[in-house]
Amino acid sequence: MTTITCRCVAVELEFEASHDLFRLQCCCHDCSAALWYADKRGGPAAPPHQLVDNSWFPNDFRIARGEDQIGAFKNFEQGDTTRFYCKTCWTILFGDHPVYEKKVLVTTARNYREYDGLKGATLMPPQARHFMKDLSAESAEVLPPWTGDNAHTYAGVADNLMARFPEMQAAGNEGGEMNAQILLARIGKPFVPTNEPRLGNGPPTLMQQNAESDDR
Repeated sequence: MTTITCRCVAVELEFEASHDLFRLQCCCHDCSAALWYADKRGGPAAPPHQLVDNSWFPNDFRIARGEDQIGAFKNFEQGDTTRFYCKTCWTILFGDHPVYEKKVLVTTARNYREYDGLKGATLMPPQARHFMKDLSAESAEVLPPWTGDNAHTYAGVADNLMARFPEMQAAGNEGGEMNAQILLARIGKPFVPTNEPRLGNGPPTLMQQNAESDDR
């Protein structure tokens, strides 16, 4: 059984899945800005670089404890990802995104320097490093070395991630008793932080890029 637990252990989520469906290192502004914001609010220390270790799991879980302690936010009003967090300690637990089509969710719970919030899962090695174009030259210099196939480092979204999505969604599950959408309906719409320009002033997200392409 896989568990995601917040730093203060007020919240624990349980997944029947024993392994992740995909894993990659994301260098996008959106992911790192969210961890920065949670850290600023008193959450666990974010990584010292703009690289976030993401793992995907089926969107089917049980809340072992702490449902009343879970909140949700988006980085900015038109943000793509809804992030669920512990309201007590500001640990970001997992995220939902429209392209997941309710079948999978993503967690960044392994990125904290103080503790590992993801337990019990057998994780594959990172399959890609993507959104390198979001990095400044200084940010790129301080990244940990990439140990995978150099063909799987991408300026934008990882091609191998997008190619795997049909398989991931087939292996995923829209949990009937609890999932990201059921939880959001219970806790209310995500809030959007104000007076935090860093959250929304980064390069375009994947969905924004797609929208720009459609407008051309």
